[in-house]
Amino acid sequence: MAKPARQSAGAALPGPLLQALIRLAQPAGASPGTGTDTATDPDTDTGEGTGTGSFQAAVLREISETILPREITLCIGGRRAAVLTVAQRRLAGLSLNSAADEPAAAEDPAAAAQLFASHLLRLEAQADGQLVGQAITFRRRPCAAPQDAGSCSAETLAAALTAATGSTQLDRFRAQVAALEASQACERASIRASATLYCPSGGGQPQASGPEALLSQLDAVRQALMSKAARPASARMPAPKPECLLLPAGPQLQILAATDCGALLLMALPPEAARALAASWSHLYG
Repeated sequence: MAKPARQSAGAALPGPLLQALIRLAQPAGASPGTGTDTATDPDTDTGEGTGTGSFQAAVLREISETILPREITLCIGGRRAAVLTVAQRRLAGLSLNSAADEPAAAEDPAAAAQLFASHLLRLEAQADGQLVGQAITFRRRPCAAPQDAGSCSAETLAAALTAATGSTQLDRFRAQVAALEASQACERASIRASATLYCPSGGGQPQASGPEALLSQLDAVRQALMSKAARPASARMPAPKPECLLLPAGPQLQILAATDCGALLLMALPPEAARALAASWSHLYG
């Protein structure tokens, strides 16, 4: 009589709670390949993707529901797209299939969240419109607890995603640049701007950082671009398109000038870093 009673109690548990209990009951030393290759495995969740919002929500939910250390493979339409390392409801690692060497996340949770958010946005950009109608699948296996790795909660990551998905693509580009500058590997990769000048659309207050001499150069470029944009044009001329230019500023310095929807971003960078960011711009804007 006791056995039917236990079955009845288990059947009364809500689906998500039952799956969470099953995941928690899985021994930490279980074989990594156990129960990760079949669609009926209780440690695999599948949901129909309906676009960017549901994709981000699925990732955030997965992070917030994972307590024990897990390596989580994210699949879109049955294809592996990324691998997350999660423990104690915190994301400690995120690598994309398209990137062979992802920079390590900074110890500061906000900086780590910015880096992870940029990775997720890059994945969305690569997937293009394929997220619509595609199954989003998570396959989990036990892993060692992350050591000395920058991490962030689902809430902090959600805030970083919200901040990164601004009203223009330029906002997203700035978020990607900030994430690179915040990462522990940014000094090795030399993706740190010597000076930056950002002029929001609508005549908002400019934001500047860096030495005065470099800022003067950036301001001269700003004035030249504004003068060009102010020239009279035919009423039949199309609206200005987003643009990214690399301008020489010295033997070891280039100025990246990016414009979109009336906003302007100017950065003084080493030539290699400027070319790398220009490539990121081209990828983001397609």
